Amino acid sequence: MKKVDVRANPDDADVWTFTLESDWYRANLYLNPVLDYSSRDGWDVQIASYNIPAYGAGTSGDWDSFVILSKTFSIVGPYKLTLGTQNGTSFSVSSRQYQNFDYGLITWQPVDSFNLHAGSYFANAALAGVGRTVGFTAGFSLNLFEDFVTLQGDYFSGHSSLSGAIVNVFVNLSTGVQVYVGVGVPAQNSGNEFYGTLGFSLSSKAF
Repeated sequence: MKKVDVRANPDDADVWTFTLESDWYRANLYLNPVLDYSSRDGWDVQIASYNIPAYGAGTSGDWDSFVILSKTFSIVGPYKLTLGTQNGTSFSVSSRQYQNFDYGLITWQPVDSFNLHAGSYFANAALAGVGRTVGFTAGFSLNLFEDFVTLQGDYFSGHSSLSGAIVNVFVNLSTGVQVYVGVGVPAQNSGNEFYGTLGFSLSSKAF
């Protein structure tokens, strides 16, 4: 299971956010800490580590660390364009491989509480696991209760280690403080399995 992020922080207000996500996968627990900075001019920068083994006999000493950079442009009306890249390496006891993921998305947001996005992505062989991969990605965000509960989902096409869908439910405990829970659904013939997520995020808005 490989992780990528195409969701730039939509809060363009010079905000710092720290997120710690735990994934329960094949009876093993993995941690994913992420530090994010979102600027007023549409830039978003993340430093992320994924799949750090925390518990379970099946965990290994390998994990991935990335720098993720994206820029969001307003196009016209409710439409925005986001271009992003995720680059890093696997910290392996045997080898370190450069991993690259690039994407472009169009987001349609007709109202503040709902948006849809869709676009394409490229992943190199080290990240996709099946050779260089070009695919389709789509997702949504729905605010069910204003400033309290949000439902988000993302889908990645293909049959690589990236392929499948993830759905999360976010709950705002207070300004700048969120918890969330979700489930990952594997794509057919991807080699992945179902997994659960539980996360916590704290932004500089809380202070």
